[in-house]
Amino acid sequence: MLFPLAGACTHRRPTCNARIPLSLLLILSLILLSASAGCGDANDKQSTSEFLKDKSAPQNGYRVVESYDHDPANFTEGLDLEGEILYEGTGLYGQSRLIKRNLASGEILGSINVGSEYFAEGVTVLKGEVFQATYTSGICFVYDAETLASRRTFNYATEGWGLTDDGGALIMSDGSSNIYFMDPSTGRVEKTLEVRDDQGPVGSLNELEYVDGQIYANIWKTDVIAIISATSGEVEGWVDLTGLKPSENEQADVLNGIAFDTRTGYLLVTGKRWPYLYEIELVPR
Repeated sequence: MLFPLAGACTHRRPTCNARIPLSLLLILSLILLSASAGCGDANDKQSTSEFLKDKSAPQNGYRVVESYDHDPANFTEGLDLEGEILYEGTGLYGQSRLIKRNLASGEILGSINVGSEYFAEGVTVLKGEVFQATYTSGICFVYDAETLASRRTFNYATEGWGLTDDGGALIMSDGSSNIYFMDPSTGRVEKTLEVRDDQGPVGSLNELEYVDGQIYANIWKTDVIAIISATSGEVEGWVDLTGLKPSENEQADVLNGIAFDTRTGYLLVTGKRWPYLYEIELVPR
């Protein structure tokens, strides 16, 4: 999703010894209370160690197997790998695109712009079609996987964040703790899973990737991926990607983008405006 920059919050106590009218003191108190509330909102983001603290499901680190150049202008919202072909969806109003490229060579095989009134989100390829969700427009675009020609659209009732499929149904997140299984022809929700761990519902689910009965999900604003049972919704593991975000690009934003390489068994991950896409092996802790 799009992240506004949080302003710095500072609180200063008056150093003047002069008497201040009561009415002014009341006004100043209200201002300070408002400022404190704003600072609390800005500091809501937890560190990865805090997020994973006391989680009972197994935790994994990672080993970088390979890295690929990635356009740092891409505000990545979704990835899907079909053989050697990588499909990437990017977001932001007026900048949303669908890009098709050869993973190894980096050659762009096709690219289309989404209408400027749409903020595009996750993508997945299913039965020769590319599906691309949108953030708040409630519309999914469907393209031909070979040519990227527009085929059709359908509507859905929630926000659209991450998108993947299990070979039959589309699987979509909306930033909550819910995951929706949808008919790829109509967008009708066939099943809803609430994602939970031993501490309760797990929210902020973003980009998704389905792998052998499990759903890998970015947790928004963290360096964490949840590994979720696609049947029960229970979190069966965690992936801590702390340290993977490139530091040389000041514009690099949060982790967002997961694809699975069936040829190697490794994950491909990147983030918004990252200059690299990484192939990683999970390393149990």
